[in-house]
Amino acid sequence: MKKIIAGLAIILVIVCQPLRAQGDKDYRFTIKTNPISALGGPIFLVFIPITGEYKVLFEARTFQKQSIEIGAGYLGPSLILNLDQIADSVSSISTNGFRVQAAYKFFLTQTLAPNGFFVGPHISYATATIKDKNDPENVIDATKINFNILFGYQLITQGGFTLNIYTGLGYKLRDYDIPTDSDFDFEDEIPRGAPAVPFGLTFGYAF
Repeated sequence: MKKIIAGLAIILVIVCQPLRAQGDKDYRFTIKTNPISALGGPIFLVFIPITGEYKVLFEARTFQKQSIEIGAGYLGPSLILNLDQIADSVSSISTNGFRVQAAYKFFLTQTLAPNGFFVGPHISYATATIKDKNDPENVIDATKINFNILFGYQLITQGGFTLNIYTGLGYKLRDYDIPTDSDFDFEDEIPRGAPAVPFGLTFGYAF
């Protein structure tokens, strides 16, 4: 899946490269999202997504070659996984939570921020509650904190279309509060802390 997304992103950059703003428009802000994240993320059970994310991000230039980006998202059930099928004796599961994140970008190209290649720190905090609707005591409280150094490329066309592609290196901390008698028997499979290699893309509008 990541290889497919990466290939599509590279094609979009190549195709849209001639359309970049060349100084005739001064884009200072962007607003972005990625509907694909509803399929899974940011809370996973090993490699299995147990949440989907519906998010929006806002970015603003702070200096000529710098910008700040903040984002918020609602965490609901993953669109590609039915948790009812992998939890013992649970027939009706609800998932609710949120994620907040922030990044500071340093742009390395000749164009003004927020257009071009960038690098910078990123942090995010996510929390979600997963419970059996028929048994309020049968519940998981999950949290995840990410610390990353991101690098990527943000394309802004003359029409204001924005495509942001990024990867990086980082570390993630996870905590799952699971009652000992819970039917959500996942705890032994979950590493609490681990290195992270973030990868993703967002698209939206610049103004």
